[in-house]
Formats: sequence, structure tokens, C-alpha cells
Amino acid sequence: MLITRRGQYADGLALIERAVALRPDDAGMWYALGWCCEFAAHELSRRPPGGEQLAPRPLYERAAEAFRACLALHPDGKLQDDAEDLLDHVENTLASL
Repeated sequence: MLITRRGQYADGLALIERAVALRPDDAGMWYALGWCCEFAAHELSRRPPGGEQLAPRPLYERAAEAFRACLALHPDGKLQDDAEDLLDHVENTLASL
């Protein structure tokens, strides 16, 4: 909610990072972190540069790390497919930056 509705990216990502630290063996938590990092990076990349405390490139890099961590836990079915697709998207985006 903080990330997608309120645009409070730093606060929302800090909470998700904390959740991942509490449950590092949960592929779904890593996926959520990757998804939220990608979402924030995409939104920030569409804005003119300003006094943002976060930049798109490091967020895309963190998203890629999170999707790799998710996949390393061997999730089943749709979660694996979605993580693979989003990792591919994030890696392509990073290559174009």
C-alpha cells in the first residue's frame, strides 16, 4: 500500500526488507521485494529528476537480486514463472540504462 498507492517508496521498501530479513527462506517474500523494487524503479524513472532519495538503477539492481533469491529457493508453479519473467524484464531494463 505504501509503495503502490501512496508512493512512499523508501518507507514501504524498508518494511519489506525487514520482512525478508525475518523470513529469508520464504520465496514469496523475496518475490514481493523484487516486485516492489521494480515497481518503484519504474515509477521513479518516469519522473523528471528531483530530490528523490531513491534512484531507479539501484532499485532495479535490488529487484534482480531479490528475484534471483526467490528462484534460488525453488518456488513452485506460477511464482517461479512470474519471478523468471520479471527477472528477465529487470535484466533487460538494466542493460538498456
